[in-house]
Amino acid sequence: MPSQSEKINKLEKDILLIKKDIEIIKTNHLKHIETDISMIKKVMWSVGFLVFSNLLAIIISITY
Repeated sequence: MPSQSEKINKLEKDILLIKKDIEIIKTNHLKHIETDISMIKKVMWSVGFLVFSNLLAIIISITY
C-alpha cells in the first residue's frame, strides 16, 4: 500500500501532466480551431450571398 507521500507525489506528477496538456491545447489546438471556424464563416457568407443573389434574380424575372 503506497504511503501518503507517494500518493502526493503521484498527484503532483498528474497535475504537471494536466498543466502541460492544457498549455498544448491553448497554444496549438485553439489556433487551428480558430482558423477552421474562420474558413467556415467565409464559406457560409459565400453561400448566403449566392442564395440571396439567386433569390433576387428569380424575383426580378417573375416581376418583369
